[in-house]
Amino acid sequence: MKKLIVNADDFGLTQGINAAVIRAHREGVLTSATLMAGGLAWREAVELAAETPTLGVGVHLTLTALDPVLPPEQVPSLVDGGGRFRRQFWRVLVWNREQIKAEWRAQIQRLMAAGIKPTHLDSHHHIHLWPPLMTIACELAQEFGISGVRAISSPSFQLMKVPDWQQRIAAGSWQRAQKFPLGKPDTVTAFESPGRTKEGLLAYLSQVGSGVHELFSHPGSENDKELANISSLTEKRVRETEFLCSEWLKKDLTAAGIAPVSYKIFQEERV
Repeated sequence: MKKLIVNADDFGLTQGINAAVIRAHREGVLTSATLMAGGLAWREAVELAAETPTLGVGVHLTLTALDPVLPPEQVPSLVDGGGRFRRQFWRVLVWNREQIKAEWRAQIQRLMAAGIKPTHLDSHHHIHLWPPLMTIACELAQEFGISGVRAISSPSFQLMKVPDWQQRIAAGSWQRAQKFPLGKPDTVTAFESPGRTKEGLLAYLSQVGSGVHELFSHPGSENDKELANISSLTEKRVRETEFLCSEWLKKDLTAAGIAPVSYKIFQEERV
């Protein structure tokens, strides 16, 4: 059977994103979301998740935005002089891996203590796809009994326009993830890759084969001032929300013989 996870990244980042995630699930095709433990509205997201048990909720591990969950003095290699995460991606080469593992463990623990039972792990800016960090993510998934992780398979490259150097990194992280008995989608692609037009999204649905696939998205709400203060990606998020809630998309998913699922499917396979 063809199965599709439609995930929303950045759940808990702002109240506007929270509203869009819940709307896209209740009115649209969204099945899953990953929650940022350090998001500006993470507590509200936890409450909304409790009110919406049909939504699969994972952890959106964070290392390149906002504040750490641990006190900054415990993760000095990860933060700037103001105690916030350093945005520069190249710093992954000098980050202390033990501090990363401790911080990510704290993020997972915060959400689990609040009542979240994570379905899977992924990350903000896909930072866990750096191969050594994929190993850390998978080790933590096993430590906490989390059954799934987002990893990028080679067939996924055909769905996304990814530079060669990013393909090499993703391929390395896929090899690392394969060493762990965790659920991983057969393909992963960004909603924006086929979703810039209705025709592109329909073409993607027609290509979905058997197995479990993931389409990740970034829904958002109009006039989200909180988001505008920290991100330039605002209007795109609103457009994605409207796509996710469109009636034609629901109908075409059914017509294509695709079953909407969440990462919970990997939990069910373990039982």
